[in-house]
Amino acid sequence: MSTVDSSLRRPAPWAVVASGLAVVAVAFGLSRYGYGLLLPEMRRSLGLGLGTLGVIGAGSYASYLVASLAAPRLLSRWGLRWTVVLGGLAATGGMLLCAAATGAVSLGAGITLAGASAALVWPPYIAAVETHLAAGRRPRAHGLINSGTAYGVAVAGPLSLVAGSSWRTAWIVFAVLAVAVTAWCALVLGPHRSSADTGERGAPLRAVARRQGPGLLATAALLGLVSGCYWTFGVEVATAAAPVGGSSGAVFQLVVGLSGVAGGAVGALLTRTTLPRLLALMALTLGAACLLLTAGPAWLVLLSAVLYGAAFIASIGLLVIWNTHVVPGAAATGVATSMLAMGAGLVLGPPLAGAAADTWGIDAVFLACIPLCAAVAVLGRDPRSTSA
Repeated sequence: MSTVDSSLRRPAPWAVVASGLAVVAVAFGLSRYGYGLLLPEMRRSLGLGLGTLGVIGAGSYASYLVASLAAPRLLSRWGLRWTVVLGGLAATGGMLLCAAATGAVSLGAGITLAGASAALVWPPYIAAVETHLAAGRRPRAHGLINSGTAYGVAVAGPLSLVAGSSWRTAWIVFAVLAVAVTAWCALVLGPHRSSADTGERGAPLRAVARRQGPGLLATAALLGLVSGCYWTFGVEVATAAAPVGGSSGAVFQLVVGLSGVAGGAVGALLTRTTLPRLLALMALTLGAACLLLTAGPAWLVLLSAVLYGAAFIASIGLLVIWNTHVVPGAAATGVATSMLAMGAGLVLGPPLAGAAADTWGIDAVFLACIPLCAAVAVLGRDPRSTSA
């Protein structure tokens, strides 16, 4: 008989990374982006207006913010395993509500519940990587897990195109995948409490935010602003430009998601350069993606999607790595505060961009995003990021 309690055994590093990638794929790629991918058919089937759909989408971001506030306390009290399970259940329940939706209220309830899942599953895996992987392997692991969004879209995108009017079936398939992935995560993380759980104790959000500094949090907020504008109005530009005909909006979202797979290599790229330089490069690539949406030829819209998807996922990965160096004893809480800052940008971006588009046109929205991307490049030169 082993002298070591099996409940205290560490999970295999590959299992931590693979299950983390899978649950991020569910929480972001299926739960969140599934709404946008299935939106055209849901809108026609349920007879919903654009204003109603905007309010429903905002509910997802609102629950994401609330769950971000709750995540550190849940980690402290419940540990990694049960916080992830709660997030997986939120994704499953929300998507099943979407499958059964009969109108704005039921669809809104499902999207709001599912929106909380991302904020509950991601921080525990930040802590799991910091606990169970050797220091030299952590940056690459964070980058791979963060790119799970792209893999989720790789599943959701084609399925949404094939599903067509059978959007309810698509939501049910997504929910079944969520159950399977959540069960896998529960097995990998195990019943024990790791040092990461206790490491998050005594690390309130406000104290962690002070240690992070304004540069990191401002970077997160600006990335949220740019993302909110790009996702909301990029689809409009793609639909109007119609580079691939009537399905251009859906294809645009699919290309953005799929190109994010390349962003998962950001951890490996850090072995060749520094975080400030790589973040500056990604920020300038985001700016170029925004500029291409105003450049004219329809095919440039798809090139913009490729650049944006890869650069955005890479930028978020760099933000995570920056967090782990600035607040190493509370990395999961640090990611939660960063998500709050990014969530604020995501909430503020679309209405501000909408007002600007009404006054100056949609091109002005993307031109205004370019200096925001430049600001990210400057903020990344924060001295506290150079050690990363």
